[in-house]
Amino acid sequence: MERRPIPAPSAAEGLRGYAAQVTVLLDRTVAETLALQIVAQIRTGIQDGRIAVGSRLPSSRRLADQLQVARNTVVRAYEQLHDDGLVSIRPAAGIFVLAPQARAALPPVPATRIETPMVERVRPRVPQRVQRLNDAQSSRLSFDFYPGRPAEALFPVKTWRRLMQSAVSGGLRRGMTRYGDPAGLSALRAAIANHLGAWRGIATDPGQVVIVSGAQEGLSIAARLFIAPETPVVVENPCYQGATFAFEAAGAAVHRVPVDEDGLITARLPDVGAALAYVTPGHQFPTGATLSMARRESLIAWARRRGTYIVEDDYDSDFQYDGSPLPPIAAMAPDCTIHVGTFSKSLGPGLRLGYLVVPPALADAAVAVKGLLDNGNSWFDQHVLAEFIRSGSFVSHLLRARGHYREARDTTVAALRRHFGDVDLAGTGAGLHICWQLPPGVPPAATLEAMARKARLGVYSLASAGAYDGLDTALARRGIILGYAAMAPRQIEQGIARLSDLVDDKLDGSPGFLSELLVSEPLSQVPRSEPAPRNRHKPALRAAPPARAVSAPNALSEDPMQIVRGIYRYPIKGMSAQPVNGIMLEAGRPFPFDRIFALARPNVPIDRYDPKWAKKGLFVMLMIDEALAEVRTELDPDSLVLRAWSQREAVFCADLRTDEGRRDLERFVRGLVPTLGDAPHLVQSRQGHFMDKPDNVISLINLATLRQLEELWGRPLDPLRFRANFYVDGLRPWQEFDLIGSDIRLGDAVFRVDRRNGRCGATNVNPQTGKRDMDIPGALRARFGHKDLGVYLVTQRGGKVVVGDPLAVPGPGGSAAPAESGAVLTPGPAPAGRFICRGCYYIHDGVAGAGVPFAELDAAWRCPDCGSEKSAFRPYVPAGFEPDGTGSNRRRG
Repeated sequence: MERRPIPAPSAAEGLRGYAAQVTVLLDRTVAETLALQIVAQIRTGIQDGRIAVGSRLPSSRRLADQLQVARNTVVRAYEQLHDDGLVSIRPAAGIFVLAPQARAALPPVPATRIETPMVERVRPRVPQRVQRLNDAQSSRLSFDFYPGRPAEALFPVKTWRRLMQSAVSGGLRRGMTRYGDPAGLSALRAAIANHLGAWRGIATDPGQVVIVSGAQEGLSIAARLFIAPETPVVVENPCYQGATFAFEAAGAAVHRVPVDEDGLITARLPDVGAALAYVTPGHQFPTGATLSMARRESLIAWARRRGTYIVEDDYDSDFQYDGSPLPPIAAMAPDCTIHVGTFSKSLGPGLRLGYLVVPPALADAAVAVKGLLDNGNSWFDQHVLAEFIRSGSFVSHLLRARGHYREARDTTVAALRRHFGDVDLAGTGAGLHICWQLPPGVPPAATLEAMARKARLGVYSLASAGAYDGLDTALARRGIILGYAAMAPRQIEQGIARLSDLVDDKLDGSPGFLSELLVSEPLSQVPRSEPAPRNRHKPALRAAPPARAVSAPNALSEDPMQIVRGIYRYPIKGMSAQPVNGIMLEAGRPFPFDRIFALARPNVPIDRYDPKWAKKGLFVMLMIDEALAEVRTELDPDSLVLRAWSQREAVFCADLRTDEGRRDLERFVRGLVPTLGDAPHLVQSRQGHFMDKPDNVISLINLATLRQLEELWGRPLDPLRFRANFYVDGLRPWQEFDLIGSDIRLGDAVFRVDRRNGRCGATNVNPQTGKRDMDIPGALRARFGHKDLGVYLVTQRGGKVVVGDPLAVPGPGGSAAPAESGAVLTPGPAPAGRFICRGCYYIHDGVAGAGVPFAELDAAWRCPDCGSEKSAFRPYVPAGFEPDGTGSNRRRG
């Protein structure tokens, strides 16, 4: 017989080259030969896909034994399949099913039997709602704040590998070849019982411990034990999705009891004989509240009166940061508590191991249900975990992880305060997540989540974080859950900063977005049933890290070429700048009299008499209301008299100390910005400011950087577009970015260069004309990949700074700036030989003192206003700038 060339096996054939089990049924009562029956049935199996391409068919001897026919019959059948191009025969290798492209086209095999039609099939009973914990898109996120996810880097890989190797060389064969106790490995149950006694104060017997596949299976076992259709069950609201969905799937009639900052409100417990009451007392999910001791006792008393079992989910209670943890309910009432624990938060959810601690009366029933579900967990994983706990490695891991997660918690809270002000947070004292009620000026949770996801940033509303709110509270609309455990501190800081910029960028590009920001709802719509405890406080955060450069003045190199060119303040947010000749600064305080007033938009949730910092969308601002630039204002810090000019003509004057003067200003601004609809409300900060950032930062612009941008873009830039407090000269272009993390000195004051300053749409408005004539954030992004220009400073040591004072920075070093290098400006001499007193800002104009130039004055000469010595004077550089059309900025006289 002619043999066809045998093609080389493909990669798929090599992977699937196992001996297939072929089902062939022979009928010896028909006229058709046995060989043809074998050919027909194998051909049908190949065409139907039941015999995979690349699989190896049984040898002729083995198939003959299987069918109880002569071997020659099978050989003839295989030869026929080979001739039809369905298989290839490889000597010493086997008989393989060919790939589709290697087969000859064959006619379809006629059906040999008629299928009996079925009536409508029984439909499966699928739960209405199922929790989805696996996000296939999460790997695409640059910063992911998904809650309850432990840090990968903390998993004890070396110890775990050693324990696994020990298990392999020990009782692996016996453990892997026998069924175990459905309740779990006895060594693991004993280790958990001992750990709970020492770590959580729960005195229990190993016989009361049942090993489960995570907390979710534990909840399902509790549901199977007690819930029949319409059985009353009490859950917290909001609640963990996995619990409420499991109870609903079992047919329970779910009663939702709201929570507040002290956990479940026991005064709202229903007057029914519920079978179960589900609570997360250690760190409530999602709010993070801790159930107070009084309410724990009240819940236990209610459960005993009603014959109810309390299902205590000990959710991430291994990590307590502030104070001592309260005793678990299982330690206070072991007779009526089913304690659910898991290793998903302490080690990782991939382990899929947890446990139940049940009252003695329920132990046998719980084990029976566990046996029906899966007959027990993997011996290997249980054995390794038992040794991990017994050896003390688990406690060591918890202590190490607690320190890491506390630092991550501190970083998250500090970053939120830094970018969003006095944030409303819950659950900071324990666990792996915090609950944040979004402040006014930030869109609703679902909108913010969608915006963030487009920017590869994962923040989560309650529903997306695995929580369920059945009462549709304000928290469901305005609550964000932030998990911080799996992220490094630097990632957390960058992620929160990006989230803040998202809101500003959206508002910058779409003014209509403003309507979504003017919303505020209280976190809880439920009145407290008792006074709040006196010891409630914000978490004690760690101090900020030290600077890269020491703060001592002698560590800074003074260069007479580097000077303070201008000093400005902006008394009313959004309105024009006011130059000052000098300023006295205090350590840790904001720039004096800067943005102490703001004009809140009509109907925004800002207390007129005790306003707090808020995102800028709540205020009248230059970014959207460019008409503000049509007037120049000046506010006297002593008298609070405000004057306004339009094209050098006085158009407004009012005393802001009086209610009438404030109302006059509100009406004046409404006339300037008719799109407001109604008059805004003038608010005054009592202690802080209304800058775009809530912390006490001071803004600085490097004029050399602006000059380089003027050359790059081919048009002049008015420095006042950037609304900075300090304008300095003599640095290299972009050198200010190299100084971040270092200390610098302006005059007598020392500052930490804290971070870059991201620019917004306000810089697009020309402060001279009030017109939007540029897109500076867009131009910066297009050229450099970011929208940063200038830096923020934090005052480390107070002192006086005067226009013309020297700027002292650390010595040369650091990377080049993200732009081409430019020439260093050399400031000229003081105009007309003028000098300024650093004590009172008196200006010697060159003719004072009977026409004697300043340099020729006697050394004993003193300032005529304050009496300061001649040595207290500096060359005077007038504050203010204006473009000269030559690609640089000249001083105003």
